[in-house]
Amino acid sequence: MNDAPFNALRNEVVACERCPLAETRTHAVFGEGPERTPVVLVGEAPGAKEDESGRPFVGLSGRLLGELLEEAGLPREKLFITNTVKCRPPENRLPSKAETAACRPFLAAQLRHIRPRLVITAGNAPTRALLGTKEGITTLRGRLHTCVWEGMELSVLPLFHPSYLLRNRGRAEGSPIMLTLADIREALRLAREFTPGF
Repeated sequence: MNDAPFNALRNEVVACERCPLAETRTHAVFGEGPERTPVVLVGEAPGAKEDESGRPFVGLSGRLLGELLEEAGLPREKLFITNTVKCRPPENRLPSKAETAACRPFLAAQLRHIRPRLVITAGNAPTRALLGTKEGITTLRGRLHTCVWEGMELSVLPLFHPSYLLRNRGRAEGSPIMLTLADIREALRLAREFTPGF
């Protein structure tokens, strides 16, 4: 795989001015992780810590996600992690439809380059964006979904967003944390099924 197009795409994201978020961001957050991985994790948008550092999922919810990935046997270093929107919306509000649309070609190019066998979506926004549904994460999580998005056939496994897990940290059976651990373990099982040796 030629890395040059991916580096060019990274440079394009960093310099992007396609929407007004460029005026308020500190850093665009391209994403990070190996380009040759069968698993991509897609979140919603950068928060304050991500905007400050230029890295995805490094704030409180991101640290919790990293801990759960590690506990389930799928450390974040094995995934490529990105967001549907590459710049932080002010006050961490939900990205607008226009902002999501402006970043859509970037996410499509990332997925086209990496060609993941499995896409893990964190929360409603990326799940709905990829699956083209209005159903919520509570209904969609726990099942593998297939779709065609931007001409690509994708296998999508939705998770609760880690910010929701921060507010629901109990570990009783059936709790959001325990369901998420089960979902991540299933993601690992699927990744190994799709890509032996992963």
